[in-house]
Amino acid sequence: MEHPDNPTVRTFQAADQVALQALILRTIDICYCGHYCAEAVRFFKDYHNKQAIRRDAEEGCTIVLGRAGRILGAGTLVGDEIRRVFVDPAFQRQGLGRLIMRHLEERAAASGIDSIRLDASLPSKAFYDRLGYATVEAAFLEVENGRRLDFFRMQKIF
Repeated sequence: MEHPDNPTVRTFQAADQVALQALILRTIDICYCGHYCAEAVRFFKDYHNKQAIRRDAEEGCTIVLGRAGRILGAGTLVGDEIRRVFVDPAFQRQGLGRLIMRHLEERAAASGIDSIRLDASLPSKAFYDRLGYATVEAAFLEVENGRRLDFFRMQKIF
């Protein structure tokens, strides 16, 4: 029997879509505003829309971390790329992001992938550094009003 404090890890289901998007938007609101301009925050919110969440889950594998029926975090592996790793801000710094990444990396390795890539936001870069990801390049997108959204392309070789 599983301990009630330990989160469960399972595959994303269509019924998770609304709750997962709400978690992502809440995380962006809380964690990105101090790092990004309003235009970049809007870009992130538009980018992580319901259709994109579903498409990535269908094309790859999205795992959901939950406890007592509540989604605490999630992440997606599509090919050799990790996308959309988010942990509810109330539960960050408790090892949940590391748990999500371990599961995604194990799935990648089991599929024969020996190198994995991801794009890291400004607030998440240090997290990926600690997990052994190397910065391939600092990059940016131009968002509305000529503003920039800075991020890092990162890679880990198994």
